[in-house]
Amino acid sequence: MARAEHLLVFGASGAIGSAICALGVQKGWKVTGVSRTTPDEFVAGVEYLSLDPFAAEFDGSRLTRSAKFTSVCWAQGTNTNDSVRTVNEETNLHLYRANCLYILVTLKALLDQNALEPGSRMCVISSIWQELARQNKLSYCMTKAALQGLVLSASADLAADGHLINAVLPGALETPMTRKNLTAEQIERLTSATQFGRLATLDDVASVVCYLCSPENTGITGQFVAADLGFSRVRIV
Repeated sequence: MARAEHLLVFGASGAIGSAICALGVQKGWKVTGVSRTTPDEFVAGVEYLSLDPFAAEFDGSRLTRSAKFTSVCWAQGTNTNDSVRTVNEETNLHLYRANCLYILVTLKALLDQNALEPGSRMCVISSIWQELARQNKLSYCMTKAALQGLVLSASADLAADGHLINAVLPGALETPMTRKNLTAEQIERLTSATQFGRLATLDDVASVVCYLCSPENTGITGQFVAADLGFSRVRIV
């Protein structure tokens, strides 16, 4: 008898996290969403948990449930604009804590609490900017680049327990936030960079994540999959 799927999503209140939660529910999985703040909109069928791993009262046992998790996705994180000329040490450290250390703290808690089924599948939301440079994104690019080392090291360390861990790398996504933060000219450059004529969507990202977190993934680990319609690899000339 196939085991019931139970997906844990960190950053469930964000746009990407919400999309992943919704697709997990659509697939018939049990979904638990973790966030530090109450979501503006709740995804029907998701059990929500408010949790801050950096709070003094953080208790890893709160991550345990009656049914162990078969898959985990980290979709949390933050962003900022800075450069080698404007970088602030505290801001840089804040991004490292939010984008990298958060994953280590919660992953260790899950392992310490024996909250994962053997052979669980895990997925980290990184960014195409872990491998590329973008102007005025120093701290963001640095922390996303650090995730490459995290995922590779974890894929080796977790293999003895049969766990798989990968990363999905979105580029600019079709969201209101992207439309707000980028100019019309920037959007045009992005959409014309490939012949799709559009930006990748939240659904594009969620579908890749849910495949990597599904029972169909039996041997993919330590990999980095760009969900960007080829933007980071294709050049139209």
